[in-house]
Amino acid sequence: MSDSKYFAKCKASEIRAEIDQAKKKSKPHARVQVVLKKVVANIILGKNDLAVLMPNIIDLMTIDDFQIRKHASYFVVHYAPLNQKDAQAALSFYSRFLSESNPGLRSLALKTVSSVNLPSYLTLGVAAAKHLLADPSPRVRTTAAFAVARMFMFDQKKVMEAGLVDALNELLYDENSTVVANALAALSSVTETGASLGLTIDVSHSLALARSLSEANEWRQCYILNALMSFVPQTSEDAAAVLEQVIPCLSHANSAVVLNAVKVIVYFSNYIPAVENSFQGLPRRIGSSLMSLLGKSAEIQFLVLRNIILLLLGKRYLLDVSVEQFFWKFNDPIYIKDTKLEIIYLLASESNIAVVFRELEEYATEIDVRTARKAIRAFGNLAVKLPVAVSKCVDILLDLVSDELPYVVQEASVVLRNIFRKYPGQFNFAIPQIVRHYKNMTETDARVAIVWMIGQFPNHVEDAEHVLSYYVSSFPTDPIEVQYATITATVKYYVKYPANGEALLLKVLKWATEESDNPDVRDRGFFYWRMITNEANNGKTGGFQEKTKEIIIDPNPIITSENENIDPTILEELELNIGTLASVYLKSVKHVFRFAKNKQLQQSPALQEKRKNEAPASEASNEPIEALALFNKNYTFKPLPEVNRNSSTSTYISNRSSDAYDSSESERKESFTKKITRRASNMTLRKKH
Repeated sequence: MSDSKYFAKCKASEIRAEIDQAKKKSKPHARVQVVLKKVVANIILGKNDLAVLMPNIIDLMTIDDFQIRKHASYFVVHYAPLNQKDAQAALSFYSRFLSESNPGLRSLALKTVSSVNLPSYLTLGVAAAKHLLADPSPRVRTTAAFAVARMFMFDQKKVMEAGLVDALNELLYDENSTVVANALAALSSVTETGASLGLTIDVSHSLALARSLSEANEWRQCYILNALMSFVPQTSEDAAAVLEQVIPCLSHANSAVVLNAVKVIVYFSNYIPAVENSFQGLPRRIGSSLMSLLGKSAEIQFLVLRNIILLLLGKRYLLDVSVEQFFWKFNDPIYIKDTKLEIIYLLASESNIAVVFRELEEYATEIDVRTARKAIRAFGNLAVKLPVAVSKCVDILLDLVSDELPYVVQEASVVLRNIFRKYPGQFNFAIPQIVRHYKNMTETDARVAIVWMIGQFPNHVEDAEHVLSYYVSSFPTDPIEVQYATITATVKYYVKYPANGEALLLKVLKWATEESDNPDVRDRGFFYWRMITNEANNGKTGGFQEKTKEIIIDPNPIITSENENIDPTILEELELNIGTLASVYLKSVKHVFRFAKNKQLQQSPALQEKRKNEAPASEASNEPIEALALFNKNYTFKPLPEVNRNSSTSTYISNRSSDAYDSSESERKESFTKKITRRASNMTLRKKH
């Protein structure tokens, strides 16, 4: 019988009948095991009505078979809180099992009684764990260690009064390395749960644990690496000695071991001056270890990529990677592509912006709309980050807009608005080219961007009055954000061109104050109405709406790139949680997990001052491309490398330079629409073959 056949919902009466039938056989073991497997399957399926079978299942423990008793114990753990009265009958069996000569049976009994959150079970579990922590069998001692951690979650006071935490601490000096590793895991759980408890390891013990890493299996290595985070080195030499034993873990095949090793290295780097100089090639080794994990499942990739972002934000000097390693593969899920775009943004610099732009232009020609949108928005982010790249970025965006694909035009409008704010007055020539598509703007952000451009730069918009009246006419049905922008843009246009804008202003303010059912829109309408009708508005010189102009025509604050900014305290806390779910959100751990313990670097004479977040020496030493020459209009680009995204390895194939970077008038760039048509044709041909 295959395991899948057990997963069929059964009634309690059917299970009871099968148990009675099996017990009538002379050798009931095999049949009882089959029935119990059905019971376990129904537990997994969420059948809580089987709790009434508690007496029948407990009675099966009289059969001298370990597997039967194991399945019966699983039933007791799951259903004891639902049938507390009948569950008391199992305690007599477990009391006997705890004194059996078979270590497997002792472990099973202790594991069961420590997993049930009932007073009678906890009383037996606490008493049993106290003497089983010193059991001759390593297996039983390991079970007792985890039993203490489980019972500590149920009743901290009872466990502390019984001295089980102190006894668990003694297991750290056990002669068996497996017991020590599991005791560390249990103590870590206890200290995470207990508000007033903390795990502290001295230098000799931490060195012994670090040396045992090479002999431990992968899960014990994770326990040991996590425990090493509790060691606060008092000298840089102590930190370096531990780190030397941890670095080989970067080559491990298990993702958890590698990420925990990275976490430990990042932690101890705070206590070693210029750690990358003390351990030659460390940034490159960390980079290659993390990149090797990108060949695993998409979920692992996402965790690794989020942690790479964390390192780029706080410990850039510990990570030697190139931007080409994060170019998209054809089969990457959208959330992987999105995260890679964030990393590309962080790694982009004057020396590699040409390669980045070429790759982003490829993304912008993808058939997938979501992919193209993200690529276009990345252009804008890079233009805000790198002033040297903004001219080329605007040229590429306008070239994409010229193909008049609605989603491209709308996304580009949002991006260009940010560029106009970042570099006021430098790219006004692009305003009419994007505003002329005003009728194609259907998305809220795009409409807000266009309306803002009309109000801010009406002198650069051809027939601005007609364009603004188009948006004013749709004011009652527009989203709230667009209504806000329309009101402000209309007032701006009025104070600049009162003769043309008065009728539009009266219409929009009348709608806002008399017909809108949104209190914020009404308030904004009344605010502007009172401001422009105030008698003192003309100022001392008597100029038209001087005070209004001072308030609303004043240039917007120049936006800055804030993507790389994160609170140093939060960043420090996240670095101590590398490899965990808490590190994915890039937010304070308390905001994500309410009951999580706050982690921070402990004071020590060896604790180093915060360093500047700079690239590793090996990367910084590369000769940068001359930025001025790179973006000179007369500069012709050489062939650039292109990542082969159909391969999981970092292989490169040569490719000619994109015409987007060629300013020659004789060579016209292939249109965006043609690219999409050609790609679709290629896909159709492949399907036919």
